[in-house]
Amino acid sequence: MKKTVLIILSAAAVLIIGFAVSVPVVNGLHAKNVADGLAALPLPENTRIAEQKSIAAKLWGSGNGMDYFGALLLESGLSLEELQAHYVGNVVRKQSGQHIEVTEHGNYAFKTEVSSDGYYIVYALGGCDCPLIELYAELDLRAR
Repeated sequence: MKKTVLIILSAAAVLIIGFAVSVPVVNGLHAKNVADGLAALPLPENTRIAEQKSIAAKLWGSGNGMDYFGALLLESGLSLEELQAHYVGNVVRKQSGQHIEVTEHGNYAFKTEVSSDGYYIVYALGGCDCPLIELYAELDLRAR
């Protein structure tokens, strides 16, 4: 009897710990899918992806809520206007330095050294499109 109780308690502990560990992993993968979606778009001429970044956290506003952020650091010979015309539906901004300035909360940066004028950030936000992702977003402490 004691063995059975011990096995049940151990199994419950593994399930609880496994779920707790999976919360940031699932949210991180959801944000990575946003960045992967941007990276899958065709690149305009004379442009290369210098780095890809994804973040799952509370990035804007007040209160609770998870933001799923995907970004590309582009090195391009094109102008900001040309890149904006190519990436319609996404945000394109000039990038100066490694720090990601577009977020309101957090201190996020690219690893790539931004050494010239031809760097741009293109980014998109992902939403919660399924109840399971909404549950994981609610349980993630980074959304506070």
